[in-house]
Amino acid sequence: MRTVAFDLDGTLLRGTTVSLLLAEQTGHVEELLAMERAYAAGEISNAVIAEAQAGWMGGWRPELDVGGWPWIAGIEETLAALRPAQLLLATVTWRGAAAAVASRFGFDAWCGTDLGPPVRVCDATDKAAWAVERARGGELVAVGDSRSDLPLFAVADVSVALNADAPARSAASVCVDADDLRAVLPHASS
Repeated sequence: MRTVAFDLDGTLLRGTTVSLLLAEQTGHVEELLAMERAYAAGEISNAVIAEAQAGWMGGWRPELDVGGWPWIAGIEETLAALRPAQLLLATVTWRGAAAAVASRFGFDAWCGTDLGPPVRVCDATDKAAWAVERARGGELVAVGDSRSDLPLFAVADVSVALNADAPARSAASVCVDADDLRAVLPHASS
């Protein structure tokens, strides 16, 4: 059985991150932007961002309406075309947001960071291990765009760098630049 694991931030969600959307709601945009720059430069881990975000949220867990978020086009059509494959939402971001996105689009399972308390971080290595476990020895296809996808790309049978940064492009089996998720279908369904 084929399993296709999709990253969330930067892959399905365009031009922003779940963390930034939550920072806007809690008044911590500048702090988060500085941390995201440090993360992109490899200076801090996802754990630093998760701990800060948990503190900002202070136990508050918003009801998320993800319908108006800036999604890449073609998500529903791509997932429908990939069935009966198992479809995973593999992310290091807040697990509550991943659950809302999975419900909205019909993913079979999702992972992510639990903001607690206590905070339980899902880092890039955890994301990869989770996807491998869910694939149960079947073919694993990974679609992502950045540093947090590198361990997943390393264990996937096929890895698709979608609108990706240079490290993800170098690690991927194939690179795709597109404004519509359906562009990955030739690589994720064959």
